[in-house]
Amino acid sequence: MKTLIFTFMVIFSLSSYGQVKYEKAMGEALKTWSSGNAKEASAQFERIAQVEKDNWLPKYYQALTLVTSSFQIHDETEKSNVLKKIGKLIPTDEKDLNSEWLVVRALATTSDMITDPAGKAAILAPSIMGDYETAIKMDPNNPRAIVGLAEFSMQSKKFMGGDSKEECESIQKALPLYDTKKSDQPFYPSWGKERAEALLKECK
Repeated sequence: MKTLIFTFMVIFSLSSYGQVKYEKAMGEALKTWSSGNAKEASAQFERIAQVEKDNWLPKYYQALTLVTSSFQIHDETEKSNVLKKIGKLIPTDEKDLNSEWLVVRALATTSDMITDPAGKAAILAPSIMGDYETAIKMDPNNPRAIVGLAEFSMQSKKFMGGDSKEECESIQKALPLYDTKKSDQPFYPSWGKERAEALLKECK
């Protein structure tokens, strides 16, 4: 009995130690990203993901840092390579493709589309809208999905014409969710509030 208790305590201690190391590494990577060094942050998240193979968040943040920085890449070859890397990070199994992953995929497709809006919009826009809509169905309280869909629709209407009242109302309703939606999982996505607030200013 003493041996069993000792074994349990050792396993628990190792698990706790591993969790502390994980949280420290994730915190450092997020700090690197917030300082503006997306490339280094992506590399840090990649290293964490190689250790935390059953945890989707390090790979998610690796993809997110890549996709957000991809909007600033103008070299066609470089951007294509980054988008391909993002594509490999996004789960292909439906059971692993949660609402947050769908938002990342929609953003990656948007980044691809803006390289040639005239030539790609007709093909890619339905896919982008579809990912956001599915993300909302999977999690109706995901503000990133709600605001992402609204912003994409608003941007589309700038070219195609149309009133954005409905989109502005969606963003307004989604804004409180950034504060009220909580998760017990450390580092669960919570980004996007500042962008939502900026979009609301455009609505006025």
